[in-house]
Amino acid sequence: MGYYINPHGVSKEAWLIENGVHISETEARSVFDEGSDLPVCLVDNGIFTAAAVAYDTREFQAFTLPDDDRPKYWFRVPREKLIEFYPGAMS
Repeated sequence: MGYYINPHGVSKEAWLIENGVHISETEARSVFDEGSDLPVCLVDNGIFTAAAVAYDTREFQAFTLPDDDRPKYWFRVPREKLIEFYPGAMS
């Protein structure tokens, strides 16, 4: 099961803009190697958006499948900001 950002009192988009940095998918691939941040994928599902924490390679690959044409926006977010949504963020 994945971990999703669902903040209280503010939209996912606003939370990501305040707590993360917008990056490309290519840049998101390198975030795992750096360690201090995690990539988060904001996916536009049409009627709603989802902000998924790509906490490991498998989760990252789930949002980069070539046949998935949903609009996606990547953010790098410091691990300490993600603890509320992903308890293993500091691992």
